[in-house]
Amino acid sequence: MGTSTFAAGNRSAPGDLPEVCAAVTAPAGVRFETSPRWVEGKNLPPHCEIRGIAVDKIRFVMRLPSDWKGRFLLVGCGGFCGELLPDKEGLGNAINEAVRRGYAAVSHDGGHQAPSWETGWARDTEALEIWAHKVLPIMTAAGSAIAQSMYGMAPRYKYFSGCSNGGRLGMIAAQRYPGLFDGIVAGASIADLSGVAGLWGAWMTRLTIENGKPVIAPQRWKLIHRKIVERCDRLDGRNDSRIDSPRACKIDFNEFIAGDDPLTAKEAAVLDALYGGVRNSKGQVIYPVLEPGSEFFGDIWLGASAERKAWGVLASEGYRQLLAASVGKSTSDMSTDIDELQSTIAHSPLPALTDAMDPDLRPLAKSNGKLLIYHGLADPLVIPQPIEDYYDAAARKMGGIETLRRHARLFMIPGWGHCWERPAPVGDEFDPLAAIEAWVERSDAPRSLELRARDGSRVENIPMR
Repeated sequence: MGTSTFAAGNRSAPGDLPEVCAAVTAPAGVRFETSPRWVEGKNLPPHCEIRGIAVDKIRFVMRLPSDWKGRFLLVGCGGFCGELLPDKEGLGNAINEAVRRGYAAVSHDGGHQAPSWETGWARDTEALEIWAHKVLPIMTAAGSAIAQSMYGMAPRYKYFSGCSNGGRLGMIAAQRYPGLFDGIVAGASIADLSGVAGLWGAWMTRLTIENGKPVIAPQRWKLIHRKIVERCDRLDGRNDSRIDSPRACKIDFNEFIAGDDPLTAKEAAVLDALYGGVRNSKGQVIYPVLEPGSEFFGDIWLGASAERKAWGVLASEGYRQLLAASVGKSTSDMSTDIDELQSTIAHSPLPALTDAMDPDLRPLAKSNGKLLIYHGLADPLVIPQPIEDYYDAAARKMGGIETLRRHARLFMIPGWGHCWERPAPVGDEFDPLAAIEAWVERSDAPRSLELRARDGSRVENIPMR
């Protein structure tokens, strides 16, 4: 923000910004851990950095740039949160790129301190509620007040952006706090936490871990990916090392037991089950699972090594701890048995607190809010079909897809994994924050997302669903 913006807010000229920063005051419910400080360098524009604690639980960092554009951004946090990561780069639960664009932006730890897969902290019911949804209004109020203190004026536009659990928070914002943000970006959303972390997580754990060791060694996932791409790449009419229509890819993994680089019979059986759907004791499919193409990222989220469990396995264990506590059971009582889990989830109060599956987006429309949802078709952690099913349900609730698209749009990204955790074998760079900004401020609703290869070799447009 330049001199004119400060003048509009009755503030001093930019040359006095360090003094203005030092004079920023903490709003009610917030205490600063250190004095506000003016920062230059760190590959960021000059900015005021605030480090504080809200409601005695939520640690946060807020960065308020000199060239403020009147925009406020709250970001999400991944997994079960627990870490404060203000210097995380990129667009997934990260603030620095937004600060470079003139946003006043807030990063937070979700209201507790722990590794992102652990949930022992949730025995504190207030901490659980903050992580589940209350962090949204708490930090939006705190951040807006701090911006007011710094700039002498309230933010003109308020945005939220998050990926994974941050995407779940974005969906929570659209459903439970429809007037809180002008624009919401929800990426790779684990909106159906009980289904994905519960049913799919338990199914995946049972199949991929045996006697504490991975059934499929980490290095085998790339071999599996190569075999699947060779079989299904051309189904979309292009030979580009990417599966654009994964549900058209039908594979019997037993066919790969013979030939070059064969699978073992055990590997083939596990893969058939992983790609076949979560099944109950009667053999009925009760929940979707992996899409072909997602195995490219399997070593990160599903395979890991004999020394360390995959993150997805650890996080599913954390969810089952939450579930057990919610019904008065001990963690040891909460096995990976699918029938038992399905019954416990049905009788637990946890989904009502944590899941973001209410398809009624009419309050969001009434507040004129905008929701941009994106998800990778090759995401092996937060499997993609549940968010597509949710979007279809929201369209029915709104009276049709065209009505829904006035306020919520979904983009399914082929070949993209989970929150930019690893470069995909094809183009995987896109900018949902720019898209929501254009939609909110210029009524330029996104019909497609520009998908770029990281080396600049390829640019294409991915249409909305």
